[in-house]
Amino acid sequence: MTNPKQGDAECAPGRLTVGSGPQAVRVPIKYEGAAPHEARRAMIIVHGRRRDAVTYARLAMDAFGRLMPDLLIAAPQFLAVQDLIGGGGEQLAYWGERDWMEGGLAAGPLPIAAFAVLDALCAHLADRTRFPLIDDIVLAGHSAGGQLVHRYAILSPVADDVRFIVANPSSYVWFGPGPGPGPGSGPEPGPGPFRWKYALAGRPAYGAMLDDAAIEARYVGRDMLYLLGARDCDPAHPMLDRSAAAMAQGPHRLARGRAYQAHLAERHGAALRHRWVEVPDVGHDPAGILSATVAQEAIWPAYLNLADHARP
Repeated sequence: MTNPKQGDAECAPGRLTVGSGPQAVRVPIKYEGAAPHEARRAMIIVHGRRRDAVTYARLAMDAFGRLMPDLLIAAPQFLAVQDLIGGGGEQLAYWGERDWMEGGLAAGPLPIAAFAVLDALCAHLADRTRFPLIDDIVLAGHSAGGQLVHRYAILSPVADDVRFIVANPSSYVWFGPGPGPGPGSGPEPGPGPFRWKYALAGRPAYGAMLDDAAIEARYVGRDMLYLLGARDCDPAHPMLDRSAAAMAQGPHRLARGRAYQAHLAERHGAALRHRWVEVPDVGHDPAGILSATVAQEAIWPAYLNLADHARP
């Protein structure tokens, strides 16, 4: 049994039930924006490595709430063991500090996959008895959250009408043999390190139903938007993945995002639905990414006529 600390990560006040019966756990979640019976659109926003879901919900609300009064924001929280203390409280799920980023299993109280949390939340928001008007679900993540959203989009069977936003992740899943060494790209990954979470080899059981080709084909057909901070180019950023497999993708996040775009374009050409937007004058900053006009226009191009709204 676990209780949230007053400490490392502020515990989100809401609860999402994942699983059923004795196999159920609860995940903290923060909701903002429209009431369930008034919401027409939903954004799931996944926090970064600091697990600050409450902050991410507020950032999304600040960026979109005024423009979209019918938007519901849902920010799940992937707690780490240091966020918890014993004491006979709730059955809150918690993960190893990095495991959740790749969809891994919870460390306790039950081995629920981080991907299963997103499955449960997407199903919750698609439930017409709770949210009768929602017809647009966007799943977004920044930094470590972007890693999780990217990998979920690759392995999940979630409906094709869910849209995905991947912002400033530290690494990507490459298809085929993977990236080789290039100028400034770091050491060539060997067969050991170039596995999941950087490639499909060794992927979790969650993604074992389809073969590599089918997984790639489904991913290429997804509605994917990648948001890259044009100044997220610090090779010494303290949270940058410096593993051999990550360094083979590029020296920093901006380079890795550009390399991944080239990788998918080379493999799929005109069949690729994915979009990339570089956000000027923004580094590794979720507030800057979400509040940028180019990002807002890319996320809801058919809904927002931003010229009709006063800009801050």
